[in-house]
Amino acid sequence: MSKQEKIKVSAGEDLLAFIPHIVGYWPENSVVCIGMRGKALRATMRLDLPTDGSGDLNHFADVAACQLGSDEQADGSLVAIFGGPDWTDPDDFPCQDVFDALLDALTREGLPVRDAWYVGRDHWRCIYCVNPACCPWPGYSNSKITGSFVSAELVYRGSTVEESPRERVPSMTAVEDPERAAKVERTAEPVLGILGVHGTAENQLVVTLGAWERTLAHWPERPDVTMCGYLLASLGNTAVRDAVLVSFATTPETSLAGVLGTGFLQPDLPEPAVPRNWYGASSAAGHDIEILDESDAGIAAAAELFSDVLLGGSVGDRRRAPSPNWARMDVAEELLLYLVRSVDGEGKAPLLCLLGWIQWCRGRGTWAGAYFLESQKFSPGYKLAQLLDRLLQVGFVAAWAKDQQTAWPGYRRQVEAA
Repeated sequence: MSKQEKIKVSAGEDLLAFIPHIVGYWPENSVVCIGMRGKALRATMRLDLPTDGSGDLNHFADVAACQLGSDEQADGSLVAIFGGPDWTDPDDFPCQDVFDALLDALTREGLPVRDAWYVGRDHWRCIYCVNPACCPWPGYSNSKITGSFVSAELVYRGSTVEESPRERVPSMTAVEDPERAAKVERTAEPVLGILGVHGTAENQLVVTLGAWERTLAHWPERPDVTMCGYLLASLGNTAVRDAVLVSFATTPETSLAGVLGTGFLQPDLPEPAVPRNWYGASSAAGHDIEILDESDAGIAAAAELFSDVLLGGSVGDRRRAPSPNWARMDVAEELLLYLVRSVDGEGKAPLLCLLGWIQWCRGRGTWAGAYFLESQKFSPGYKLAQLLDRLLQVGFVAAWAKDQQTAWPGYRRQVEAA
């Protein structure tokens, strides 16, 4: 089969086999909705299945429909509910209320449900079919999904189904070398004070953003212990952390102008803290950063962009930030994963939060939520993680992820591969 050839999904088990490959793991206690345009599959969305008494089902369904409806080309939908117990009684569907709410909401959104399935612990079945001659009770074995042609073809093409993000994030971000992590922490201590209190002094922020930029530019060459400690210490200042985050999506120059426009930039220090270099250049802060447009209009625009980037592309429907530099964001993710495995304790919290923010911008809410949860394990009440997790819970999707023109290309590659 050629690389460009599409896999045809026809039977129920084929579609259900597609879901864990595009999501990346076998969903549990989940609702998965897939948009359609004609017979073509579009965006895939997964949400936690509401638990009894967890809130308004109509609100849950409206959030799901609104998210799927952000794809303006979709004209229909498919629904798969991954529940707990098998559906054994034709008159007692375990998720009837949830399904009814989804049907109504998706229909109102212009995405009528064309087919739907319930996947239990051991068996699956079509929700619409209660004819035992066609769909025997309690349904077909789940092995029919994992053993389907589509599943085999996806595995052949290199796709894998792994553990859920909530299981994978702790292991992915665990310290690899405790002795090295202790050294990183020791090298961070001497600069924690100055970066925490004076991190937004203009010349200090230029040095800090330069250190991050040089580290990104040299990746996959790994920073040494001293540079790791410096980068870690810089995130102790929340305004600097936000500036680093915005620089990932744009440029350090844009970020610096945004800090000025938001009123956080302070006067120069007599002597900023400069990290020792590890890659042979004469200056560890060797990336020259300056504000490119110092006019009032330019600074105001930079401040607006700064705020929009922090919230995934927009603070509202009235405007949308340009697409982020996804290639930079992908490299930043690799660097952050290396750094988070190089430190233990409270210092992991901002790194985990930034990793979650990248996933949220990509539209991968489950991954983002897992990172935010892990961040708060190391620093209970970490505010940015709390805020972004709250946005997740109310169904706020990053604007970039809702627009095909600005969405993370990695998701499109996943869909195309599948």
